[in-house]
Amino acid sequence: MSRRGPAARFLTGALFVLSYALGTPGYDVPGLPLVCLAPFLALAVSARSARQAAWRGWIAGTAGSIPLYYWIAYTIAVQGKLGWALGSLAAFLVSAYVGAYFSVAAAAARRLEGRFGERGLWLFPAVWTAVEMARSHLFSGFPWMLLGYSVAGSATLRQAADLAGVPGLSFLLALSAVSVYLAGRRLSDRSPGKAAVRLIPGVAAILFLVLYGPISAIPEDPANRAPEVRVAVAQGGIDQSAKWDPGNQSATLEIYGELTREARDAGVQVVVWPETAAPFFYGWEAELSRRLEAIAVTGGIPVIFGAPWYDPVEGGKFYNSVFHLDARGVVLGRYDKRHLVPFGEYIPLRSVLFFLRKLTAGAEDFSSGTGPALFRVGGRPVAASVCYEALFPALIREGVLGGATWLVNVTNDAWFGDTVAPHQHLAMARMRSVEFRRPMVRAANAGISAVIDGDGGVVASLGLFRRGVLVAAFRPATGETVYAKTGEIFGISCSILTLLALIFPLRGSHGIRIDGRENIGA
Repeated sequence: MSRRGPAARFLTGALFVLSYALGTPGYDVPGLPLVCLAPFLALAVSARSARQAAWRGWIAGTAGSIPLYYWIAYTIAVQGKLGWALGSLAAFLVSAYVGAYFSVAAAAARRLEGRFGERGLWLFPAVWTAVEMARSHLFSGFPWMLLGYSVAGSATLRQAADLAGVPGLSFLLALSAVSVYLAGRRLSDRSPGKAAVRLIPGVAAILFLVLYGPISAIPEDPANRAPEVRVAVAQGGIDQSAKWDPGNQSATLEIYGELTREARDAGVQVVVWPETAAPFFYGWEAELSRRLEAIAVTGGIPVIFGAPWYDPVEGGKFYNSVFHLDARGVVLGRYDKRHLVPFGEYIPLRSVLFFLRKLTAGAEDFSSGTGPALFRVGGRPVAASVCYEALFPALIREGVLGGATWLVNVTNDAWFGDTVAPHQHLAMARMRSVEFRRPMVRAANAGISAVIDGDGGVVASLGLFRRGVLVAAFRPATGETVYAKTGEIFGISCSILTLLALIFPLRGSHGIRIDGRENIGA
């Protein structure tokens, strides 16, 4: 393949950055997720070596990630009060870290093409899926805005997530891009017939997504349908800068008390408050705890709410928790957040990074919970998760396999301000509903709160920086999707295939390794 000049490489890189970033939730330009990796492949494959491809991939991946993670600068500069210089550096470093995975993908693409010729690039979708799997698990995992999330806003394209999760969607989108790239190569060689042939796999992937969507919903037997649950979300809209001020604790409870009474008057069965809606250690600060319990009692309605929790066992541990109060003010259940946010809820390698402090209130690190917990609302089990945990399908899967018929996610997106992040966070949470065909009630302190049905559609929502009550009804669901049954089998399979393709030589019919575009036979 001919090497491109600097201007052509820059334009190709810019095309990738724009198409990749603008296709994601919050920007939502349709069609781009299907083709955005084509210019990325062009950059990688035209490199002189895998090392050069890795550098190109890192630069392109870092540049494409900045529009997705720029909000980190706001979080650290404004909410963390650490200044824009440090905030901007943090946003760049996170983007550069994500760019490292793009670097690996680019080097792998170059190596595949170099070893096996053009046909080797058909393995790139497996490579991309494997790289995203690695990003989702290494160093506690950072699966924010994987490629498959780009179709979260499409009622049709997102439905196939119930087969292999977001990794399956990423695979199909990457396959579409490989088809586009290879067809473009043939067109540049003035071979329209060969270009059309290379488009077939990509067209097949798109057709599968389009056709699967309408047939993915399994009709329910009306005789076995669960009765509707009428639920309310109380969105307090509490300013993050005032949230933990002791002088505002009583006022915060008054706000949630008023919202809860409004929800009661709307005839709901349960009210959900956001993450740490109670800004004190519930159960330990007696007066404030009694006032909170009185809200449930006087309202005559169960409340699910977020609050920090202290456990004096083993020297004392702090948890970011969700509690379930019944209408008598009695605690029926507690869930402790298991997947914590590094630097936000704890400092990793505390003995080495002893000079750092958390972005959240309090000097002590939070501890991870030990397992899932199911609440029972109206006699049906409900699985709870907190904030960032909505990005980790394995955590949600445990609750579903445990019998959860709907999901509740409490979060505090006030940290993000008026950036793209709240829209991204909501989009990723929606995919959990599709993967497991479970409705989700999402309560966010400053928005975006939402009630999501089992196909990922938003039944009702309350936007950013609004205070109010969101009321909606949905039907709990049962049954297990293919993804619920198999978990990460597809992503693991792609990882194994990638290792085999990159490490072990491929043998031709004469027993000689295929290297380049031809079998060097006898």
